[in-house]
Amino acid sequence: MQVFNLGIAWCWEYDKDLVIDLEKECLQRGVSIYLVAFYNLKETIGKIESGELNFNLFFDRASDLDANFDDLVFLIKKKGIKMINDIDRAIWATDKATMHLEFLSAGINVPYTLILSPYEVKEELTLSKSDLDKIGIPFVVKPACGGCGDGVILDALSWEDIKLARKDFPDDKYLVQQKIVPRMINGQRAWFRVYYSCGEVFCCFWDDQTKIANILYKDKIDEKVYSEIENIIRKIAKISNLDLFSTEIALNHSNKLVVIDHVNDQIDLRKKSQHYDGVPDEVVHNIVFSLVTHTQKTIAQEKSNLRVSQ
Repeated sequence: MQVFNLGIAWCWEYDKDLVIDLEKECLQRGVSIYLVAFYNLKETIGKIESGELNFNLFFDRASDLDANFDDLVFLIKKKGIKMINDIDRAIWATDKATMHLEFLSAGINVPYTLILSPYEVKEELTLSKSDLDKIGIPFVVKPACGGCGDGVILDALSWEDIKLARKDFPDDKYLVQQKIVPRMINGQRAWFRVYYSCGEVFCCFWDDQTKIANILYKDKIDEKVYSEIENIIRKIAKISNLDLFSTEIALNHSNKLVVIDHVNDQIDLRKKSQHYDGVPDEVVHNIVFSLVTHTQKTIAQEKSNLRVSQ
C-alpha cells in the first residue's frame, strides 16, 4: 500500500494557486502530497478501494462543485480516513438555521431572525405584522443552506419579497434577518471576515459593500474588540468542530459584535494580489502553513497511537 500524508481533491480553476502553494509547503517540510483531479478521479477511487492507496489526511475542495467527486468523498469517509472538515460535520455546520440556534444557545450575538419552513413543506405562512416590525425594514432574506450569495436578498422590503425568495430554493429553510449596519473604524466599515484554520485565527476587515478585504492588525483596533472576535471564532470552531472555515462579524453602532454569516465552507482562497476581491496573500500563506502543520500533527498522532497499540 502507498500512503500519502495529504490528499487533495480539487476541480475549481481558481484553486490552482492554492494547490501549488500547498505542494511547495509540503515539499519544503517533507510531507508527501497526492492530487486528485477529474483526469485521475476514477483511477484514484479504484486504488483506494483495492487497498493500493491511502492517506493520513484528506482535503476535499471538489465535491461541493462537482458531484462526480461525491463517490470519492464517501469512500474516504467509509475508509475512516481523517478529513480537513469531516463531510458530515460540514453539512450540519453550514446550515444557517441550525447554526443560528446553536449560536443563540452559546450566547453568541446574532441578528434578530425568523426561521421559515421550506416552501415545499409549507407554501403559506402565517406571520404577523409585529414579526416584520421586530426585524425592521429593509431586512435580509437568505436560504439556510445556500452559498456564494445565491438566493440572498439584502434589501427586502415586504412579505411579498419573502414569498418570492422561498420559491428560488423551495426545498430549503429560509432566514428572514434583521439588517445590520456596521459602525465606522478609522474610515472603514467595521465588518470583519474571520478565518479559522486548524486552531489559528486570521482576521480581516471586509467591506460588505465593495467586497475588499484587508488584514486586521491588532494595533489597528481596540484590543478588547480584537480579543472578543477571537473568542467568538473559537466558540464557533468548538460548536462546528470544523478545521477550516470563515465567518462574518460586524460591530454595530451599540459596539456589539454580531455574527452575520455563520459558517462558510468551502472558503474562497483566491489571493488578493491576483483578484481584487480575494483574500490578502499573507492570510492565504498562513492558512496554507497551518494546514500543512495540521497534517504533520495528524501523522505524529497516528504514529503515537500505533506505538501505544503495539
